[in-house]
Amino acid sequence: MNHDGRHDFDFLHGHWQVRNERLRERLAGSDDWEIFHASQTCEPVLGGLGNVDAFLSDWRRDGEDTFQGMTLRLFDLQRRRWNIWWAGSHDGVLEAPVSGGFADGAGVFEGELEHQGRPVRARFVWSGIGATTAHWHQQFSIDGGASWETNWHMWLRRRDAHGRLLHEDAVIELRRYTLKPGRRDELIDLFERELIEPQEAVGMHVIGQFRELDEPDRYTWVRGFPGHAVRVEALHGFYGGPTWKRHRDAANATMIDSDDVRLLKPARPQSALPAAPRERAPVGASADADGIVCIGVCELDAPAQAGFLGRFERDFAPLLDAAGLALLGVYVSDDTRNAFPRLPVREGEPALVWFARCADADAPHRLADAPPWRAAVTDARQAGLKRAPQLLRLAPTARSELRG
Repeated sequence: MNHDGRHDFDFLHGHWQVRNERLRERLAGSDDWEIFHASQTCEPVLGGLGNVDAFLSDWRRDGEDTFQGMTLRLFDLQRRRWNIWWAGSHDGVLEAPVSGGFADGAGVFEGELEHQGRPVRARFVWSGIGATTAHWHQQFSIDGGASWETNWHMWLRRRDAHGRLLHEDAVIELRRYTLKPGRRDELIDLFERELIEPQEAVGMHVIGQFRELDEPDRYTWVRGFPGHAVRVEALHGFYGGPTWKRHRDAANATMIDSDDVRLLKPARPQSALPAAPRERAPVGASADADGIVCIGVCELDAPAQAGFLGRFERDFAPLLDAAGLALLGVYVSDDTRNAFPRLPVREGEPALVWFARCADADAPHRLADAPPWRAAVTDARQAGLKRAPQLLRLAPTARSELRG
């Protein structure tokens, strides 16, 4: 059966927050981007054959009121394609349509428009589509489509009824950085002030940030993604975007190594980290979060699913409580190819990684010294565990969602 297409925009229905990155001067070789924010509401019309959205931004044009936009999308039943019209509060004129459709998870729509009285070919592209994320960008061409300039990105994220971002963390990264002596707090201040919200706006979830208690120049953090396709799109969006360009030199100046990264997935459907019970502390929060988190890293000879996962659940996990640790989540290495090689991950190094809340800072030490734990480690060393589990004692930073 041929793909009908009339429901391809159903993902867009509802309420979104939107991060906009807009080129200040188009078709002039500029790389000067402005960032502004908006809310968007999209509703179906004509029984689902179309939709209308309202776009309310905090952006102002030349002293005017804040910019508003609207889009009308209609599915042409005869031609089996979408036509899209856009209008803005700057002139109240419905622009000529762009037309097209979706294939392989992305939508491409093209048409002839004008920019400052000059004819251009315009292209709208939808990608990175999930239950809680979507990405739109606009391109212009003045040579009939031989080359294109991207001039506007919209990164869409859903919020719940209470205004909190909705997250799906099917894939997570455990990132451990080695920093130059004495510069950890410098990186933390920059990260928490400038780099959390821009990452989340493009589709990531910054789950937790930590000072390692046993290594004063180590910074560990965790972020999640709805899936691998959105991960690649979000990483391109952030590391290729204006925020990282503005702050990367300052961030990189604090680091010796940032390549100790494990790509992980929940060991079982019910073993993912729970949602944070409260909203992240606001920008400017200075008091570090209470409590200690322990991350246990079990390096293995073979994927955990081949046997060690069951052993961990049977022989290791039941011992945590007696030492004062409450298990929060269990993950295993995700051996999906890293499709963003600009940021390396540890590939071909299977591991099981667990997260726990600690009653106090000494709980991981009590666990490591407990005779039953040591016996379980000795037995597991004969069955695929490479060495005793590494127990990271972590103090959450002020804006970490994951805390003890």
